[in-house]
Amino acid sequence: MKEARGALDIDVHGSVVMPGFVDAGLRITLQSAPGERPAKPKRIGRLFEDSLELLRSCMHHGTLSAELKATAAASDFHSDLSVLRRLAKIGNNPVAMIRTWELARLPTSGEHIADFKDTLQRLSSRGLVHFVEITTTPDAANTDDFVDMVRQADVGLKLAWTGGSPEALPDLLSRIKPDSISCPSTLTAAEAAAFSQCPCPVVFSPGYHLEQPTCIGLRQVADAGGAIALSSGYDANQAPGFSMQMAVSLAVMRGQLTVEEAITAATVNAAYAVGCGETAGTLEVGKRADILVLTIPDYREIPRQFGINHVGIVLRSGEVVLNRSRWKIGSHEPIAS
Repeated sequence: MKEARGALDIDVHGSVVMPGFVDAGLRITLQSAPGERPAKPKRIGRLFEDSLELLRSCMHHGTLSAELKATAAASDFHSDLSVLRRLAKIGNNPVAMIRTWELARLPTSGEHIADFKDTLQRLSSRGLVHFVEITTTPDAANTDDFVDMVRQADVGLKLAWTGGSPEALPDLLSRIKPDSISCPSTLTAAEAAAFSQCPCPVVFSPGYHLEQPTCIGLRQVADAGGAIALSSGYDANQAPGFSMQMAVSLAVMRGQLTVEEAITAATVNAAYAVGCGETAGTLEVGKRADILVLTIPDYREIPRQFGINHVGIVLRSGEVVLNRSRWKIGSHEPIAS
């Protein structure tokens, strides 16, 4: 082919070639881990260094696009500006970054509402945030007003579901119209039915609550026709695992997904959950050439060989950025410019 003249020739015999993983939820915060000394927030410089090291580790394990849910865990909203500003300086290297402003509470008083509006306007106008994620319940009084503020700022909106009235859940989803939903891996039948009717992806982190006996919620939503997406569920204080290969393994072993369903959830579905489905998640013309070469002969070995990093070669946008395999560039092989 004319387009392939001068291209790099990589021998992938006996390997698996697949799209790069997309992690639909890494949680970043200034809050120190419980029991850590001194018991005070991290320095913003340390957060930058820790986040950069985390993203490098993610890339080494095959994640090439990741959503970072960030918060300063402070009593005011303005403090989150510095966190998201510092993450934005990392940019899209080593992996493509989607920044989400994580809110554990909605503004209620006049002072908090003014603080929220000002912070949201600054984050939006400076391009520091792509989404806002809220944790709310069906009976929250100011949910509709809050949704209007976020939509007017031209920022995406995500929902973190931690439980509540399943009967009122369909109405809440129809009012919010979230771009994605994050929820626990154990759901009631009514919750699973409501999520499956929502047109957006439902994000599960099967490694977040390992003390739970199963992750049956994944199977329930999938059987009801919902779109399943996966995240590692990384949280430095609660779930410090960032491997999407591990998330695939847990989704198969504990969530009862097939290997094909789990890989789909960790690639194309996760890409749509974080807003980059048009450019990542599959290997096809028009998308970024984010490609993994795994040192296994069959993709079904990912969950079987639990806890092993199979990544041999990583390509981002068609460029080799990591080579852990035995493959070497021959002196006679031209490298594409």
